[in-house]
Amino acid sequence: MSTITTEPAQPRFSLTAPPPKVVLLPDAQFFTRVVPVAEAVTATDVAAQVELALEALAPFPLAQMYHGHFWKPGAKHALVFAAYRKRFTGEQMEDWADAEVVMPVFATVLPAKVGRATTILLSSENNLTAVHWADAEDVPSAVVSRPVDPEADEVARARIRDDVLRAVGESVTVKELDALPALDPESDKDELVFNATGVETSFTREALDALDVRDKDDLTVRRRARARDLLLWRIFLGSAAAIVFALILEVGVVGGKFWQRGRVAIVNARAGAVAEIEKQNGLATSIEELSTKRLLPFEMIDLVKSKRPDSVVFTSIRASSDSIYTLDVKGQANVPNDIVTFQTVLNGLEQCESAIVQENDTRGGVSTFRIKVTFKPGVVQAEVES
Repeated sequence: MSTITTEPAQPRFSLTAPPPKVVLLPDAQFFTRVVPVAEAVTATDVAAQVELALEALAPFPLAQMYHGHFWKPGAKHALVFAAYRKRFTGEQMEDWADAEVVMPVFATVLPAKVGRATTILLSSENNLTAVHWADAEDVPSAVVSRPVDPEADEVARARIRDDVLRAVGESVTVKELDALPALDPESDKDELVFNATGVETSFTREALDALDVRDKDDLTVRRRARARDLLLWRIFLGSAAAIVFALILEVGVVGGKFWQRGRVAIVNARAGAVAEIEKQNGLATSIEELSTKRLLPFEMIDLVKSKRPDSVVFTSIRASSDSIYTLDVKGQANVPNDIVTFQTVLNGLEQCESAIVQENDTRGGVSTFRIKVTFKPGVVQAEVES
C-alpha cells in the first residue's frame, strides 16, 4: 500500500514560500482504540495519558511504534492510533523529514462537524475506511479499515462496505466521500484545511503535532526549531519594516529639499515683480491719502510746540515720509533731562499715538535730539476760521 503525499499545486517559478507538505499513510497499517481521559485536562496531560494507555494496549513496546492521537477540548475520550515501526520501509519514510505532518488518511476527517450516529466512508483503490461518531460532541467512537483488491468488482466492494458499516455500529447518517479529502491550496503551516464533497476540516498547529506519528523526540526538536524560526522571522520582518520606514523618511526629506528649492527659486524669480508691485501699491496708497485726507501740518506743529520745555529749541520740523500723521522734529536742549520730559509729555497726549526719540547726543552741555511724533488719524482738528 502506497503512501500519499499531499501538497497544493504551485507554479514552477514562485517567489512565495513553498506550500505545506502532508504525508498520508495507509489506514490499514494502523490499529485504533478509543481511551477515556480525565476531565479538565490540557493537551499535554492527554498526550501523557495516551502513552500510558498505549503501553497497556499495544502488543509492542512504545519505542517500537509510530503513534498519534486525536482529542478536542471538552471531549471525554481520545482516539489513539499506532503502527509497528517495521511496517514502514526506508523508501516510505524518505518524504517524512520535510513534511509538516505525517498521519493516516482517516485523520483528515477526524475534526469534521457531524451529527449523532454518523459514519464517514473513505474509499481508495486499495482501502475502505469507516469513521463513526456515536456522540457528535466526542471524538469518533470507532475507526474500521479493510483492504480492498484493486481488481475487485462492485459487488465485492459493496460487501466490504456493508462489513465495515456493521463493524462500527448503527449509523443514522452515512456520508460516502467521492474522493479522499484534499489539502486546500490556501492552507499554511499553522493551520491545514482539507476539503472533500460535503466535508471540510481544519487543524491547528497543536492538533497536527498530536496527530503526527513520527518519533516524539524528533517532533519536540522540530517544535523548538519552528519556534526559533518564527522568532527570527518576526525579528526579520520588524527590521525590514524599520528599514522601509527609514527609507520612506529619507525619500521624504530629499523630496522636501527639492520642493523647498523649487519654492525658493520661484520666490527669487518673482522678487523683482513683487517689489515693483509693493512700490506701486505704496505709491497708490500715498496718492489716495493725499487726495482724500486733509493734511494738518501746522496744527500738529502747534500742538508739539505747545508742549516744548523752555530749554528746548527746535532746529527743524518736517513731515515724515512714513505717514501724513507723522512729524520729524530736530532740536537742542540746554537741560538734557528736558528731552525725556518732552517725550513723556507727548506720549501722554490723547492726540498722540507715539513719540520716539531716535537720536540724542550731548556735547559741551548741549544736547541735540531727533524725535519722531505720530498722531492718531482724525484726532488733530483744524482751526475753525472766525
